[in-house]
Amino acid sequence: MKPEHVVAIALRLFAIALTLYTVSSFVGSAWVFAGGSNSGASVLVVVVTVLMLAAAFLLWRFPLWIASRLVRFDDSINKISTSISVDELQTIAFTVLGIYFLLKGVTAGIYWVFLFNALREYDIDPRQWASMLMTIAEILLACFLVFGAKGLTVLISKVRQAGRDNAL
Repeated sequence: MKPEHVVAIALRLFAIALTLYTVSSFVGSAWVFAGGSNSGASVLVVVVTVLMLAAAFLLWRFPLWIASRLVRFDDSINKISTSISVDELQTIAFTVLGIYFLLKGVTAGIYWVFLFNALREYDIDPRQWASMLMTIAEILLACFLVFGAKGLTVLISKVRQAGRDNAL
């Protein structure tokens, strides 16, 4: 596997993380829109969100092109490493990303458990409900990536094969 392929896979994983982070930050900034008094800040939040989602889209759509510009062009690119296959590397990458989201989700889940135990008579606002739902979604995604990484890799390989078979 060439170094630019490894970087391209990392760029795609980063695009997923960037998208989830952007959506989470946007939901966390929703209070800016609720008041309606600070339209300049609202526009700034929307512009930054759109720019980050555009960057994530470009990283997802053109990872090999970007990776070829990031990796140095020397003799190491022409050498092929046979120690690990693409499917194995993809499974490892999904597992690592899943562990990251699992750590993030469990940490946020612990926060919510302590908040509920400490403040039993506290009214939860919609932003906090949205944050709790985001935490649950992160944990579910993490479990899927960690425990279903091999199956996800097989599914992606089958979809790619089906696309190649139909193109012929």
